[in-house]
Amino acid sequence: MTRRLFLPGLAALGLLVAGCHHPATGTADAPAPAGTSASAVLAHAEAEAAAGRARRAKAMAAGMLAARGLAAEEAKPASTDDGLPPGTLGDADENGYAELEWTRMMPKEDAKLLEQAPPVVHIGTQRGKQFGTLHTIAALDGRKVRLPGYVVPLGSDDAGHMNEFFFVPFYGACIHVPPPPPNMMVHVTLARGVEAPQLWDAFWLEGVLRIETTRNSMAESAYAMHDGTLQPYSDDNTQNLRNAFE
Repeated sequence: MTRRLFLPGLAALGLLVAGCHHPATGTADAPAPAGTSASAVLAHAEAEAAAGRARRAKAMAAGMLAARGLAAEEAKPASTDDGLPPGTLGDADENGYAELEWTRMMPKEDAKLLEQAPPVVHIGTQRGKQFGTLHTIAALDGRKVRLPGYVVPLGSDDAGHMNEFFFVPFYGACIHVPPPPPNMMVHVTLARGVEAPQLWDAFWLEGVLRIETTRNSMAESAYAMHDGTLQPYSDDNTQNLRNAFE
């Protein structure tokens, strides 16, 4: 009697397992073949149970990995350079202008071209050919920057005051020495003209930098600045040296 009751119980277990769905796939387990022995039905049920445990363990492991990845992503420090490579700009002053190095105005691959640049020799009157590209750093567009450099006058107003010039990293550029690369030059226009300085006078240029191409008979530039301001260049070392001899 016990044996007869036990067999239908195993058959019912086999039907129950056959009707289960995989959590991961939503597909039903294949039922045990009809007419199989009790031991085969039991083995089939145990195999399906083991497969279910394996699927749950795999899903749990995947979930843990995903959770760890999310936690690691959230733990990353927020970007503070707004798309600019680290070190491109110095600390901003009280007016929001940050010092910019000339070589940071070009991509890294262009910076390597500087090793092949012709020498800057302040002899003669023959102007050298410009080299380099118009490649720029997109994230610099619209930045308030402060650049040290020299003036190459281009235009003046009716009173004879300079209101347009190239700003360059070394003096004499475009006049009797080769111009710097276009992505190391800034075309500047002023709302009000100023007295044209000497070529060897150094200045700070402050303003909003724009990516804008300018071409003329002297050279071409990849950056521009409208309504920029010029201030005589000075730093602590220069001032200390001047104080020592005054």
